[in-house]
Amino acid sequence: MENKFCLVLNADLESSDESALLEKNYQNIFKPLLSFLYSHKDFFISVGFSGPQLSHYAKKHPESMELLKELAGRRQVEIIGGGYYSPVFPLLLPMDRSGQIEKLSSLLRSSIGKRPCGMQLFGSIWDPCLVSSFQSCGLDYVFLDSSLIPEKHLKCCPLIASEQGRSIKIFPSFKNLVPSENESGENWINRIQDFARQLWPDNSCFAANQFFDPILSVCFSFSQFGAFMKSGCFEFIMENSSDVVLTTPNSYLKKADCFLQAYIPAGMDSDIAKWSLVPFEPSENKTCFPLTIHDYLNIYSQNRRLYERMVYISMLVSQCKGGDKVRKTNSSELLWRAQDGTNYLSPLFGSPSPAEKRQKAFRLLNEAEHLLREAAKVFRESLTSFDYNGDGIFEYVCQMEKYNAVVSRRGGQLSELNFIKSGANYAASLSKISAFDGGEDLYARGFFADHLLEKSAFENYLAEKEAGACIFSNSQFSEKKLDPKRKEIQLEAAGVFSSMELPVRIRKNFIFSSSGIMVQYILKNESPLELDGVFVVELNFAQTRFEKKFELGTQYSAEAIVNEEKCPLSDSFFAESGVSIVQVKDSADKRIFVIEPNEDSGVSCSMISFKRPVDGCEQKISSSTYKVALCWNISLSAGMEKEKTINLTVMPMKK
Repeated sequence: MENKFCLVLNADLESSDESALLEKNYQNIFKPLLSFLYSHKDFFISVGFSGPQLSHYAKKHPESMELLKELAGRRQVEIIGGGYYSPVFPLLLPMDRSGQIEKLSSLLRSSIGKRPCGMQLFGSIWDPCLVSSFQSCGLDYVFLDSSLIPEKHLKCCPLIASEQGRSIKIFPSFKNLVPSENESGENWINRIQDFARQLWPDNSCFAANQFFDPILSVCFSFSQFGAFMKSGCFEFIMENSSDVVLTTPNSYLKKADCFLQAYIPAGMDSDIAKWSLVPFEPSENKTCFPLTIHDYLNIYSQNRRLYERMVYISMLVSQCKGGDKVRKTNSSELLWRAQDGTNYLSPLFGSPSPAEKRQKAFRLLNEAEHLLREAAKVFRESLTSFDYNGDGIFEYVCQMEKYNAVVSRRGGQLSELNFIKSGANYAASLSKISAFDGGEDLYARGFFADHLLEKSAFENYLAEKEAGACIFSNSQFSEKKLDPKRKEIQLEAAGVFSSMELPVRIRKNFIFSSSGIMVQYILKNESPLELDGVFVVELNFAQTRFEKKFELGTQYSAEAIVNEEKCPLSDSFFAESGVSIVQVKDSADKRIFVIEPNEDSGVSCSMISFKRPVDGCEQKISSSTYKVALCWNISLSAGMEKEKTINLTVMPMKK
């Protein structure tokens, strides 16, 4: 029985929506491919597109669309669909899944004259619940990486997966069949045939079944396909067409009479899954359970926070009824752009996307919320409590005119601080990992993270070394009072201080206003002994802009009033006392943050850089955080309390 082979060129995800990279890949890869196909009518291939990629080609190279239309018309090229912005489909609400698929399908029909019959998934990130969404959009098949397929179902034939009465065909894609660098066409064809015989032995029940027609599929990224074109394998295939018969999925399905029924559990490409066990370190999955995108997000907290923000905005869009339809449509477009899978992870290496990508997505989501508020025409500031991040514990979401904030009971701090108009998430700071940053943070670096430290531990804290147990900054706070009218939250936590294990308690009041946030602390010594330590309140300003002029921590600058004199604060500054006001300037987004304690404090400022693997394993400084920590020496007798208050005011920078 002859071996059928399906070649697939995936969408150009490496370029995302960057015009210069899209143009470079068009000239080096896509244009030569079209020329080759036009002159070799017996060479069949399937081609996928992202929405930005297809839009760029249609606008800059309309002649390529005409040629592609002709190739598709003679069924030499099959066009594959997907989501317009190549999203991670299992993370989307059904409304966004169908919306993104239909947007790309409509563009394909208007540009090339055909609606797609099948689709590709970003990173082969799969969930059985997608079957219903895909079939309702008129799609018949999907490509999945072979690492997702249970071994007993991994044969040379398409599978069919069913869910709630609906089904879809699945073509396993074998990345091990991508030709290696400098591999000859003859060796490559021999390797394909040997592999096919392993999956489809002559004495197997499948080989004996005349209804099963064997087929193998291999999907290429743009960079892989560029190397493939230069290898000479194209010409060898044409010269030895009797060894491997090229076809397209739709042509195959029209003649296929039998499919292998299978249940494919949730999972993703093995190159992505290996990053889901240890933060920023690829590891082998030795369990018998497949890893999913949610395992991935649970390892990388900032990626998960982007997902939580995306789902929240998606719910707001779905609940927006009436009002300005144009603004609602534009907000949906911004939401879909933020859902781009490259904002979460690298499509080539599987490693998490850098902070720059996440902040761009946060900015899009904030602008989407801004348009939704304008579309609704009536906006009321609010403070609500619900399980925002799906951890079973209620968070607090404060929606103000100029910003919104999320208060987490884990650490009692702001885990998100988004400015609605042209702003990003200032609380999206990374935490140190010893393998990359020379130390380990035992707490999340948000806004208003609190520490009660012994004086010896405080010295380590100032030197950015581990300061021991994180009292309060890693505590689980409980709710004592929630007043939505006054925009007030009262939280409480308890802990033990020093090696003497002195019981202490803290009450923390958040009061939100249009101009900023006021936080009141009441620290109580519940032990029979005197308590002597340092109380620290930490605000971490995440890097939100990554243009060259803001590299190396130049986005933020600060100055303070120390002993009634204005003093510029360097990237490494400490004053033990006498600080009445600290002013942090964001030169990128033109904002000023004024931090004002109710009584003079000390201050520690430092610029912290974080190294992370970029594009696989190469470590680079990928983000930075400007830390401002107010500190007070605390001496409390048994049963006594101490009160501190901090006002954070935000204002535009004067031009």
